[in-house]
Amino acid sequence: MKKIFILLCFSVLTIIGCGDDSLIIEPKVSIDSVDFPFENRENGRFMSIYRNNAEQGIPISFVMAKQKEVLPDSQDYNFCPDIQNYRKGAVNPDWFVVNHNILLTPEREVLNQNDHPNLISYSLPRGTYLLFLMDGIDCNEDQYDVFDISTNDALTNNLQE
Repeated sequence: MKKIFILLCFSVLTIIGCGDDSLIIEPKVSIDSVDFPFENRENGRFMSIYRNNAEQGIPISFVMAKQKEVLPDSQDYNFCPDIQNYRKGAVNPDWFVVNHNILLTPEREVLNQNDHPNLISYSLPRGTYLLFLMDGIDCNEDQYDVFDISTNDALTNNLQE
């Protein structure tokens, strides 16, 4: 009886642990640049471990730049005027702020990679998203990264669970 119970528990844990929902991406952030590993995804459900290899903490913000739809040619759009205004405290009325001014811990200060302080879990709806540095004086394309989520699958999957 114990063997059957142990086998059943092991099977359930294996099925749960090997689901498709456990995608972890690793955006790279430095003092003067941001690099998100994709430009477009269907499903907005993923986890990010922001890798900060600088000596100090780096503040970032994450916003939904276009709600309910994907901004046409989002990779070619110049977001610098909106980012500069945001840094000064004026938020574009079309934007939805997901994470504001989060300080990313440097990798050298992370004591346990299994409990990473820069791990953030997302379930994002369809739209265009923007990750950018908060400490820039000027703005250039290296200081922000844009990606699109093309479906609402992350939300419908959450409602079914």
